[in-house]
Amino acid sequence: MRPAVRCLVWELDETLWDGVVHDGTSTAVRPQALRTLRKLSERGVLHAVAARGDRARTLRTLYRHGLYEMFSAVEVGWGRKSASIVRLADTLGLGLDTLAFLDAEPVERAEVSRALPMVRCYAARNVDMLPLLPDFRHDLRSGPLPTPPLGFARVPAV
Repeated sequence: MRPAVRCLVWELDETLWDGVVHDGTSTAVRPQALRTLRKLSERGVLHAVAARGDRARTLRTLYRHGLYEMFSAVEVGWGRKSASIVRLADTLGLGLDTLAFLDAEPVERAEVSRALPMVRCYAARNVDMLPLLPDFRHDLRSGPLPTPPLGFARVPAV
C-alpha cells in the first residue's frame, strides 16, 4: 500500500487558472481547482507549485488572487518539472512517494512520470475528482502536526 499524498504539486497555467501568466492571457481562477485546493488543505495536504514561466509575474498573480499563502513552497522557472519536484520534496522534507503532480499538459505529466515513477500524476481536467480518490481521503491532521521545515509554517519565496 502506498502512502497518502502529503503534498500536491500544482502547475498553475491552465490548471489552477485559465490562461498563461507569461503570455499575459486571462488568469481567472478555476472554481473547481480552488475548491480542491481548499478541501485538501483542510485535510492537511500541503500544496506546492512547480511551474514554467517568469517567477515575478507568477508570484504577482498568486498574490493578486490571494492564493500565495496556500502554497508551502514555490518553484517557478524554465527547467524540467521533475527537477522542480525533487527540489520541492527536499525543501519540504517529504519523500517523493508522498507527492502528487497536477498539470493540464500530457507531455509534462509524462516527463514527470518517466523521471519520477513514484510521484502520482493527475490531469488538470480531473481536479474536482482528486478529493474523492483514496490517496487523498486520509485526514493527515488526525495526529500531531509535523514540524514544518526549518520551523517555519511555509517556505518563503526567494
